[in-house]
Amino acid sequence: MNELRWFAWLFPLLFIMHDMEEIIMAKQWCSKGLKQYIYLPITPFGGTKNTVGIAIGVYEELILWLIVTMIGNISGFYGLWYGLLVANIVHLILFHIILLPLSYRQYVPGEITAWLTVIPCCYILKLSQNILSYSAVEITIWVTIGIIFAFANMKILHKNINLLSKLVE
Repeated sequence: MNELRWFAWLFPLLFIMHDMEEIIMAKQWCSKGLKQYIYLPITPFGGTKNTVGIAIGVYEELILWLIVTMIGNISGFYGLWYGLLVANIVHLILFHIILLPLSYRQYVPGEITAWLTVIPCCYILKLSQNILSYSAVEITIWVTIGIIFAFANMKILHKNINLLSKLVE
């Protein structure tokens, strides 16, 4: 379990590495007025072109991931952390490696670091499963909770991203 305490911190670190690419590239990418060749009901960054709003959303997510990691390390209970790690992997693969690049047919912010971070995230997942030895039922429960939590949080952030940016301007 001590080994997992160290590796658990890699998840928020890899998350922020990926999202920094999105923050840095978002304004330039959004200003191009790019066309979706394959319509998706999702829009990168909740449709905003405001880097401040994106950064606030990323900051909020990072705080949540840090809190969940701390709870896991303090209590030894990693269920929610495990589920959020899987949700992050799904997010990287589904959106940044498959759907958004196919939809826009060009570089999408976060695509490069999605490729660079998905393999370490999968390794952390494998390592944590070896240490935690979750059953198929436990994996199903925690992955479902993690995905619902992460995507609900993302939906709320995307809906309120412009409001959040106005609060700090």
